[in-house]
Amino acid sequence: MNTGTAPRVLLAMACLLGLVGAVAVLVGATGAPVPAEPRPAAVAAVAPQDLPDERGEPATVLAVADPVTIDVRLEGGRALRVRVLGVQPPGACYAEEAQQFARGALAGKAVRLVGDGRSDRFSRALAWVSLPQGEYAVLAAEAGVVTTYAADAPPERMPAVRAAQERAENAGRGMWGPECVTAS
Repeated sequence: MNTGTAPRVLLAMACLLGLVGAVAVLVGATGAPVPAEPRPAAVAAVAPQDLPDERGEPATVLAVADPVTIDVRLEGGRALRVRVLGVQPPGACYAEEAQQFARGALAGKAVRLVGDGRSDRFSRALAWVSLPQGEYAVLAAEAGVVTTYAADAPPERMPAVRAAQERAENAGRGMWGPECVTAS
């Protein structure tokens, strides 16, 4: 083996070991593959009649893709991917905690979607998501797991979200806590 070949062989072996390790993590101790986050096939395209309007649409949350993106089943049985209006997820600091909060607050829950019949460039319906205990955007901002995001949101709904974020900031909750504030 010449001196130029040895580093390539070592690099190839390291890549192979990394791939084997990644597969082992995915398979886990039980030998069964780790299930992916469910996403119904019907979510891919948004039909105009499925977009929530100002009257509101009851739905059940099937999956939480991230703190502001959910998959829901509408009362008529159709699936829809929704972008929650009024908030955006945190950056790297507090991202996992934000995901856990969203799953706990939304997964499997009955919600009401209120929109204006629009979707975004990712084919997500744009909507406010209401739970029995209040607007998800306000609850998540109050917990410090999202920040306000006024793009596409009706201006009259934003004061409550901004006030909730301000309370979280003042209390040092969530991403406004010392672990994230000192990291930036």
